[in-house]
Amino acid sequence: MRLVTFLPKGKGEAKVGALLDENRILELRAATAYYLQQTGREKDPGVFSLDRFPGSLTGLLSGGEEALLAAKTAMEFAASRLKEKNSHPRTREGEDIVYPAAGVTLMSPVPRPGKIIAMGLNFYDHAAENKVPLPEMPVGFLKAASSLTGPTADVPYPRSTKQLDYEIEMAVVIGKKGKDIPKEKAMDYVAGYTILNDLSARDIQAAEMKKRLVLLSKSLDGLGPMGPWLATKDEVPDPDNLTMELYVNNEPEPRQKSNTKQMVFKVPDLVAYWSQMTLEPGDIISSGTPGGVGIFRQPPEKWLLQPGDIVEARIEKLGVLRNRIV
Repeated sequence: MRLVTFLPKGKGEAKVGALLDENRILELRAATAYYLQQTGREKDPGVFSLDRFPGSLTGLLSGGEEALLAAKTAMEFAASRLKEKNSHPRTREGEDIVYPAAGVTLMSPVPRPGKIIAMGLNFYDHAAENKVPLPEMPVGFLKAASSLTGPTADVPYPRSTKQLDYEIEMAVVIGKKGKDIPKEKAMDYVAGYTILNDLSARDIQAAEMKKRLVLLSKSLDGLGPMGPWLATKDEVPDPDNLTMELYVNNEPEPRQKSNTKQMVFKVPDLVAYWSQMTLEPGDIISSGTPGGVGIFRQPPEKWLLQPGDIVEARIEKLGVLRNRIV
């Protein structure tokens, strides 16, 4: 499934959905109600009941395999009904279960994860352009959840920086709680994957790194566009072999072009290592970024982002982030 968090236009409440196709989004709570009503299973204790269906993607993940299976069952049932001529399925209460994609605003799939563990120097090509040795163990920092924004949202250029840079990354979304997870079982704890643009204020980062810290430079408001959807792990059988490309202003060549096979520490390595602290549903572990960031290009002033720039981050099977700097 490709899971999303979205806001219907004109309505203030975020909803959890699944993409039926590029033009339609199935609202999962209403679709589950429709499924239960149509099949007469509303009072069946063996079915994931509507009163326990969560209002957030983190809540859905917290429900474990049972919740995801219920969501998938509801989606497949609704999809089959939608194929019928002149079919407009609604719940008994009159709720729509399908929204046109053009009529909603996509949010970050996990709007407020408990923690975002962002990797540093985890791509061979990025370490090479950095002219530093490869790390002996995963190294990273915590990025504030308040930095996240949606996959099409405008990103305000922070007033406190003059060096805004891009970093395409794959975000690994944790699906269940775990601690001290063995590497061979790490994938059991992964729910799926999405895209993160780890936007960075390089001048602030340079000052922080002199004190061996990284926080504000990665966590200013809007510096974490994420989305457009969470691809469940069955959609991405090999997360360690995905093409990554980042474009600015429709330039003919990508500024970053790599593959997740360039990762020094692969997905199971990262989950196992960072599970020394408890990982919880909805937590994010980023892949780190490949080579090609603006600060290492010459002259960097030409390549760093400016207001008006449009940044497009693409990862195979995970969609496209497209954000304007304003």
